[in-house]
Amino acid sequence: MMRFAGLLGLVFVAAVSFGQRGPTVIVPAENIEGITFATAKGVYVPLDELTAEFGVDVDWDTKSKRYTIGAKVVSSNEVRTLFDGTPIVNILALKSDDFFVNLDDISGDYMVSTGTHFGVVSVPEQWVEVDLSSQHLRGYQGKRLIMNTKVSTGKRGYSTPVGEYTAGPEKSRHRVSSKYENAPMPYSVQLRGGYFIHGSSSVPRYAASHGCVRMPLTGMNAAKYFFEWVNLSTPISIRHGWSAKVAELDAED
Repeated sequence: MMRFAGLLGLVFVAAVSFGQRGPTVIVPAENIEGITFATAKGVYVPLDELTAEFGVDVDWDTKSKRYTIGAKVVSSNEVRTLFDGTPIVNILALKSDDFFVNLDDISGDYMVSTGTHFGVVSVPEQWVEVDLSSQHLRGYQGKRLIMNTKVSTGKRGYSTPVGEYTAGPEKSRHRVSSKYENAPMPYSVQLRGGYFIHGSSSVPRYAASHGCVRMPLTGMNAAKYFFEWVNLSTPISIRHGWSAKVAELDAED
């Protein structure tokens, strides 16, 4: 409560500023949950939310294949997508005279001001669930669904163990199986012992692995996306059915 009280105080103080043309009303924005990637620096926000909450104009130049966000031309490596294709941008790359981004060392949140809008971009924890019944994996950051993909888990006699795990400690782009004739296991993220979430060229819509969680390498390349997004020590729940937490988020959509 203290952090939000302090923030509201800042918003109140900044609610009206005076320039050459008279008072300017500063509009408080809704809190936005930011997105982070294990393999990239920065905090990402969907472009549509940036426009809606902070009043920032976004233009796409088809010739140069670059975004102009506010007054800043943003390089392509600062723009990524969520797994569903939603474009997201690194807010740290938008810093300019018209777009202020400041880290609150205590809360870990980012205070953002555009001169007309003021708000917070938080950085919630990542968490992952694998539903053995539906053969799907979902990755979340806070309440935001980052990715949803089919998987193929352990077949009869080689069941994927149900339980609560954390990602790692092993994480490897080019792992091979020492148990199954050096079978490739690209984009491997360890669950425990010899059980991994990894990419595979064979991901049927049913349990077919020797215990690992297979992810597609085709299409959006879920295996690569998951590998690049998930942090070591992120909680991963393997269960039959989704948790009540997931059900609650689904009900909100």
